[in-house]
Amino acid sequence: MSEDILKTIKGLLASGKGNSKRLREIIEVIKKGEPIVMSDYRYIQTLTESSSVEGEKPTNVNPSKKDESLELLRVRLAEGQITVEQFRELKKALTEDE
Repeated sequence: MSEDILKTIKGLLASGKGNSKRLREIIEVIKKGEPIVMSDYRYIQTLTESSSVEGEKPTNVNPSKKDESLELLRVRLAEGQITVEQFRELKKALTEDE
């Protein structure tokens, strides 16, 4: 179950939904093997339900390799694997061709 929640949280981070600091803190709690508090669980539920209720359509049904790369960068940034400066440099390198 914790893997499903982690996947959901990473998806929220990648899409820019919610408070990224709070979501990163929830990830850390889960990685430590501790249970998340009910308010955090409800917060995640609310964020995921609001996406589906709004009926958001994906902007790109078949995301390009560049879109997938940017999403991966956002997740890595959210998880603390790269710094903001590294993110900006990598994003700039990915989007130079536009």
